[in-house]
Amino acid sequence: MAEPDLAEVERCRALAVQWAPVLQALGNPDRLLIVLWLTDGAQSVRELQAVTGLPQSTVSYHLGHLRDAGLVTAEAEGRSNRYRLRSPDLDRVATMLGALAPATPGED
Repeated sequence: MAEPDLAEVERCRALAVQWAPVLQALGNPDRLLIVLWLTDGAQSVRELQAVTGLPQSTVSYHLGHLRDAGLVTAEAEGRSNRYRLRSPDLDRVATMLGALAPATPGED
């Protein structure tokens, strides 16, 4: 067995450290729903409440995690904030994740 290229191992380790918070944030179904919904544009906490069925405090909690992971940003609008995806490329991530999902029973 060949020895691993230590420089490549370190590059992969750095990527793992960088990506882990993002993947952890997306690993929660409610946060993933919020991210998927934000692919269509900016939303307020109230609008996200209607989509998720979660209380305001829980939506805000999840948005905090998504902000910490660098996935969403907030813009003040009047007395509230509107949240949007930091990168428009996240819709491509959603498409890729959909392709990775196991087929539902009965699908080929």
